Amino acid sequence: MEIPLVVGGIFAVFLLRVLVRRLVYPRPLPGIPYDEESVKRITGDLPSIAATYKEFTEWALPIGRRSLKYGSPIHQLFMNPFSKPFIFIDDPREVSDIIMRRTKEFDKNVTSGVWQTFIPYSTIAQSTTPEWRAQRKTWQDSMHPDFLRRVMAKNIYAAAKDLTRLWEVRCLHSNGRPVDVSGDFSFAALDAIWTATFGERLDLVNAQIQVLETGKKVETKGLDMHSTVQYINELANTWRGSYWPALTRWRMQRTPGYRQYMEVKDREIDRILLDASARFQRVLDGSSDGEEYDTCAMDLILRRNMLAAQKAGKPVPDPTKDVRMRDELLLFIYAGHDTTSTTLQWFVKFMTNNQEAQTKLREALRSVFPGGSLPNVADLIAKDVPYLNATIEETLRCASTAGRVLRVTTMDAEILGHKVPAGTEIAGLTMVRWHPAPVSEEQRSPTSRAALEKSGGVDWTLKPSAQELDKFAPERWFKIDEDGNEVFDANALIQNSFGGGTRGCFGRRLAMMELRIMITLTVMSFKFLPVPPELNSFQATEQLLRTPRQCFVKLEAA
Repeated sequence: MEIPLVVGGIFAVFLLRVLVRRLVYPRPLPGIPYDEESVKRITGDLPSIAATYKEFTEWALPIGRRSLKYGSPIHQLFMNPFSKPFIFIDDPREVSDIIMRRTKEFDKNVTSGVWQTFIPYSTIAQSTTPEWRAQRKTWQDSMHPDFLRRVMAKNIYAAAKDLTRLWEVRCLHSNGRPVDVSGDFSFAALDAIWTATFGERLDLVNAQIQVLETGKKVETKGLDMHSTVQYINELANTWRGSYWPALTRWRMQRTPGYRQYMEVKDREIDRILLDASARFQRVLDGSSDGEEYDTCAMDLILRRNMLAAQKAGKPVPDPTKDVRMRDELLLFIYAGHDTTSTTLQWFVKFMTNNQEAQTKLREALRSVFPGGSLPNVADLIAKDVPYLNATIEETLRCASTAGRVLRVTTMDAEILGHKVPAGTEIAGLTMVRWHPAPVSEEQRSPTSRAALEKSGGVDWTLKPSAQELDKFAPERWFKIDEDGNEVFDANALIQNSFGGGTRGCFGRRLAMMELRIMITLTVMSFKFLPVPPELNSFQATEQLLRTPRQCFVKLEAA
């Protein structure tokens, strides 16, 4: 009697172990490389990711480079118990193919938690549905080149002029010493995007000028809004190492910091929306569409909503109750602030460490905008400066501000010859800073092979522009045209910094305008001289974005 019980007990324990291993331990997808130690842990790759972040203060780049060790441009990570493997792709061409041409198989991954927590009704937090498309269409004219030129550009230009004035004061007070300008870029970028979105000034940069000139702290509502915006970036780290993101989100929403964030944000947004609504009710008398009264992106959408209500004979809607409008406006702020600020920080570091490129850029700008003074906003937007275009593209490539694009398979798919089931999360590295591990053309998708043939049949890694990718070289973005002239070539390299396809960055045109204006005014006004090695680290800190840990510049009037 005892022997069957013992045998049964042993079998039960064995069965339980098998069941636990199948349910809890990582289960790799066949054929895709992975860290063999990670499958022996319930926690999978999380310990190694945490250790990597502790050492480098970033994880996407060093973990992504595992592909070179594996000899494969695709590998898998195990991020959470009970979940599918997480696929990493280190191949710019494959990433471009997925986001540009295979949108039925791959949708934007909206499960990460950050945007769903803070702005759940914005387009960035939603899957690609008919409702999403309708919401995106509502806002599309806010990125139209004419609207950007007519309304947005002057707001950005004003913020850039404020930044140059701040740096003039810094030059007077620094006594030739390097200064940390990371905060300056953060304030200037928020001044620019806030005014472009809401039509009113925060005057963050001007407040910093007053601090330097008077030595006294200046209180401004802009500082409250800056802290509120920064709160999201700081809390991005909460999700790293979280076993259950939904629980993490639930707990976060009950913290005092989150409640304060919501209170400050809602109070300020409600005030701005009600003021704008009252202003438009006074001027929209039916004689015109009121376009001439637009001062920002909010005005455009709010005015059209009010006109639609008037024509339909309905009461004017309360804008504070429109959760989709509120969240989309906040998306303008969140996405447009940190991305611009961070990219500009990397830009001055590249200029500081590449004096020849800096000089060539300044000379190119002065040849297009002669006369010894800064160009006005109309000329700056209208005139083409090829070397400026090339410098911006090279900055985006080397900065890797947004280091990866996230997608999820909507159906069973194949990536580089490997079967990937529906519901699998994908991270594609946007970095073009080394040649990926080689893969045969037969392993690539039909759309990828067709795109290569259409572009001339030469893989990007074999082009002259793709050599010495560890160097900052704007010249790689030029080609010789049919007439023998050197011209800017936007397609010199694959550029996935803004994503692409249906779910590409909605604010790309605005971001490029911001960079163009900020870079032009600062480079024409100042020289960025070399700084000591101890202030010149290129180590990054990765939160929502990849930000340089140090951003010191030694300024001199140009």
